[in-house]
Amino acid sequence: MLKVKSEKFETTIRIVLAFVFSFVLFGVVIAICGHNPIDAFYQLFRGGFGSKFNFGSLIEDFIMILTIASAYSLTRRIGYFNLGLEGSFYLGAMFSAAPAFLLPDLPKIVIIPLSLACGFIVAALYGSICGILKAYYNVNEACTTILMNYVAIFFCDFMINNVWVSPGSPIPQTPYVQENAMFAKLPLSPSRASTAIFIAILVYIFVYFLSFRTTFGFKIRNVATNARYSDTVGIKSKRVVLATVMLSCGLGGIAGGLEVLGIYGTFIQNFSQNSAFQGIIACLLVNNNLALVPLSSFFISFTRAGGSGMEYYTGISSALIYTVTPLMILFVSMEKMFDYKRFFGFVRKIFVRNKENNLKA
Repeated sequence: MLKVKSEKFETTIRIVLAFVFSFVLFGVVIAICGHNPIDAFYQLFRGGFGSKFNFGSLIEDFIMILTIASAYSLTRRIGYFNLGLEGSFYLGAMFSAAPAFLLPDLPKIVIIPLSLACGFIVAALYGSICGILKAYYNVNEACTTILMNYVAIFFCDFMINNVWVSPGSPIPQTPYVQENAMFAKLPLSPSRASTAIFIAILVYIFVYFLSFRTTFGFKIRNVATNARYSDTVGIKSKRVVLATVMLSCGLGGIAGGLEVLGIYGTFIQNFSQNSAFQGIIACLLVNNNLALVPLSSFFISFTRAGGSGMEYYTGISSALIYTVTPLMILFVSMEKMFDYKRFFGFVRKIFVRNKENNLKA
């Protein structure tokens, strides 16, 4: 138990050091480009928190990123790299919108759960394809999930161009859903932030509770450690892998539903430009430490919202702030470089050496 706590503490310290080094490097690059780093950091903060609209834009991204990150953490915990969450996101969004515009007369208390359930089921069935290939045939999931993303996206394109067509719309999209199918807006106008954030938080709590407080979570951890041993003690490892993948993809579908019913009110062609991968990055950023996933999700949302504000006020390209997150992931993965004991030991040696030199002088 003490060893586990020590490992978690070391991971947290390594993430903090990676955060500091990334922003220091970011500031150096800004200075080299001829800008004031302090002003850039101020405008970055202002872009995320400077007004109701800015903070609302941050919350819009946070809803999607937190839900996707929670979904990805499940399969990452079992050693399955679920890169197919973008496809789940698309299918969940489209099939969450479908009941909302096909059954417009249902009350809000019925249509919203029904829509999200449809998105969850379709996305889970989609995920089962790659799950079966991995669990029963040991097919590499990185290949199958990436390829299935294209299948899901092109299928959605076909549906909104040929089946669920919005008449008179200049772009391919489904018909708009009725107001009673939309989540209520938060008092952060003119942003589109909605009460869907509470569903995202519930998804995170569910994943956390499932991972650490249930028998199924115990099975996930055992299968991830040693699948063959799990089979010998009666845990059906293949079924656990399949169920975990389906659940993860289903939650990715819920993320798509929250996007449609919370922001757009319709499913639009190519509405997501690899947005689901931001959730995956949020998980990688904290080395799949589920307790830190909300913080990493909020941080990425902040860089997306604040980067736009920084670009507007200072002229510094927002693409520059987007390099901070990959740098952090790179630094977090460099465990030896960010061994906090060695780091602080090195700093201590420098201070001791300087003190000795001063005494000699």
